[in-house]
Amino acid sequence: MLDLRDITRSFAVGPSQMQILKGISLRIGEGELVSVMGGSGSGKTTLMNIIGLLDRPSTGTYTIRGEDVLKAKPDALSGLRNRLIGFVFQSFFLLPRMNAWRNVALPLLYRGVAEGEAKRRALAMLERVGLKERTEHMPAQLSGGQRQRVAIARALVGEPAVVLADEPTGALDPKVSQEIMDLFLTMNRELGVLILIITHDPKVAAQCPRRIMLDAGRIATDSAIPAPRPLVAV
Repeated sequence: MLDLRDITRSFAVGPSQMQILKGISLRIGEGELVSVMGGSGSGKTTLMNIIGLLDRPSTGTYTIRGEDVLKAKPDALSGLRNRLIGFVFQSFFLLPRMNAWRNVALPLLYRGVAEGEAKRRALAMLERVGLKERTEHMPAQLSGGQRQRVAIARALVGEPAVVLADEPTGALDPKVSQEIMDLFLTMNRELGVLILIITHDPKVAAQCPRRIMLDAGRIATDSAIPAPRPLVAV
């Protein structure tokens, strides 16, 4: 599904280079639910931006379902993002002058889907995330948890291969945070979509079957890879 090999990312800082990612190799399969944690400066956001085709690595290879996405020309990347990847952000990023269903329908409209069909699919996805009675509401008329449900519906409506969620519970109180996490668990189970959650919250991370910890631009631990067994003297 996702296959990253020897990914590095450096940024120019004056005359020198600052290396943020230092040889990340990672495979994530269809339908996995994965959390990524790490301290400030560990490379979480940079890794998410590369996986989400918002940035390119300095070196390395990256394929999605066998497609070498790094070979795409810059003007083709937006189309790949729209087709392959859905995003959920801490700040929701809903358009304030559009109601719930129009916000959800946006990725489909960008693909050229007719408005009637886009609306039908948006309404069905809003019902699926528990907002059947809120489809005509504007973002300002919704609670934080409801706005995040709209954002999740928008991420899923185009049937992406991957959903990337960047601190999706960070702006919510603990009760609503758990409701949103329960929704991710349900969507992962029912739709089989790969979901990768960037989080600082150990309680969120603990609910993901696979947990990755970054440290200083490298993978420190990955629960999919057994820790090496200690040597026993004989």
